[in-house]
Amino acid sequence: MITQFNWNFRLRISCLVALICTFISPSYAEIQEPLAINGQHIEVLIDPEHQLTVDNILDQKDLIWKSSNYKTPSYGFSPHTYWFRFTLPAQKNESILELNYALLDDISYYRLQDGKIIETILTGDKRSFSNRPIRHRAFLFPVTASDQNQTILLKIRSSSAIQVPLRLWSENTFFERDQYLFVEHGIYYGIALVMVLYNFFLFLRLRDSAYGFYVLYVITFAFAQLSLSGFSYQFIWPDSPEWNEKSLAVLTPLIVISAAVFSSHFLKLTSYYPRLSKLLYSHAFIGIVISAASVYLPYHTMIPYAAGLAIVTCLTILLISYYVIVKSMHKYAIYFAAAWSVFLVGVVVLAMNKFGFLPRTWVTESAAQIGSAIEIILLSFALAERLYDAMQRRFIAENESIYIKEKLIRTQQKQNQVLESEVTAGTQDLEEALNKVNILNDELSDLSTMDQVTGVRNRRYFDDMLEKEFRRAFRNHSNISLIMLDLDHFKSVNDTHGHLAGDLCLKTIANAIYNIVKRPPDLVCRYGGEELAIILPETDLKGAMITAERIRHQIESLQVKFSGETISVTASLGVSSFIPNTNKTPNLLIELADNALYQAKNDGRNCTRSRGNI
Repeated sequence: MITQFNWNFRLRISCLVALICTFISPSYAEIQEPLAINGQHIEVLIDPEHQLTVDNILDQKDLIWKSSNYKTPSYGFSPHTYWFRFTLPAQKNESILELNYALLDDISYYRLQDGKIIETILTGDKRSFSNRPIRHRAFLFPVTASDQNQTILLKIRSSSAIQVPLRLWSENTFFERDQYLFVEHGIYYGIALVMVLYNFFLFLRLRDSAYGFYVLYVITFAFAQLSLSGFSYQFIWPDSPEWNEKSLAVLTPLIVISAAVFSSHFLKLTSYYPRLSKLLYSHAFIGIVISAASVYLPYHTMIPYAAGLAIVTCLTILLISYYVIVKSMHKYAIYFAAAWSVFLVGVVVLAMNKFGFLPRTWVTESAAQIGSAIEIILLSFALAERLYDAMQRRFIAENESIYIKEKLIRTQQKQNQVLESEVTAGTQDLEEALNKVNILNDELSDLSTMDQVTGVRNRRYFDDMLEKEFRRAFRNHSNISLIMLDLDHFKSVNDTHGHLAGDLCLKTIANAIYNIVKRPPDLVCRYGGEELAIILPETDLKGAMITAERIRHQIESLQVKFSGETISVTASLGVSSFIPNTNKTPNLLIELADNALYQAKNDGRNCTRSRGNI
């Protein structure tokens, strides 16, 4: 079953990726290319003292301007003020000048004609998003039509990396291209959302912390990408420029924290490699410190530490995963290492781009996003493979245990006396095999108490918890109530619509009851067949009856859709309640609830009857 699950999941993801590639491959074929304003066309003036004004720039003819050495001007994290000057050719139609880097703090835009300023725009991510001339995640400046060349002056100062990717677009072409970009980003965030929801539901079902930390990791990384691309400032916090400036420095250490904790749980480092687990948790602690400090300290102070910690942590996780592969050769560890290898390449390329070691191109800007998309998918494969591996190792360990037991029995039958050393060796083998079974049984113990159809706990878990809650009520001299629920004429549902429809009804009803019974000590279980049981600790008969009636009304109002048909069901409920003493046992509580249930059946069904307070 697990093998089929793995291959079905991989097949669906592969089909999704193929469909995406088929859909977006011809996207830009018919879009006119913009005018790229490259480094050789841009003059740069650096103002370390922040003293120059636009009037100084226009009046002083002896200022030394230099050409940029990069195709896209990029100066890493710099405290200086930068002036950029370039000329736009004559335009017959209105156009848009795009500065596609969303993290620049202060931008002063001056459009000149015949040496005079004809337009001034002040913008940047330190200013409210609503002040932008065109409300877009990138910085857009409208350029009016003119039969003369126009000179553009840009004054830029920022605590983030200084990068100036400039392109001149016709208005229609820009917004046509932007629609395709929305599709590309939508695909990325769609993949992230699908993986988050899929693994979150697995976490709820399996209660495996690795799935929970994987979900946290994907969420934090997706939010960091939203901040880096400008979507968060455009759609999530457009009126919070102070937070927008700090968000990336705060989110990056949170990615480190979730990644480190997830990796430790996924690779089971605490159990098998405790020193490596402590190493990753030390990275997580440093991430907490940097994230907290980033809330109060300037962005330009904290972002180098955050980026450096991210690179070091990614490299550490990668090396640990290779170490685990060498030690264990588990297939899920290979998936995990492959995922982090791809992601690390993307993160390093992006970081070197931001620090100014690599030029800004589409590849360097999108490296982390592409790498993370592949990583997210591979990590989901790894989680599925990990579950399959745990099941397989349990079966193998159980078979080894059975084999060793049989071998010992045959040996005892053939020999009257066995050397003590041989017995000890055989016993050690048996203990090691049993230890493996115990470890794997601990990992999968929760799975054995879940009802596979309804998703709630099963009869075995009900018996254990009723006994525990009964003892606690006896000690505290408090009420304990039990609701026994049986679906009316449920056999006709199975006979008419089939057992799949019956299973869907049971699951829907169990979920509806689960949403009503929300207190932490309350428990919903499948008692058997179409019969459910609800344990209500510290609840008297009146409260239990109110809850039972709510459940009955909710079931009566349910409309279950199956194969285009609507299925309605009702239920009969029996309620019992009392304060335990030496003469009242858990079996008595069940017997009273059953009697009440039979009375409800005899009284016409779809009703609630009670027994209690005896």
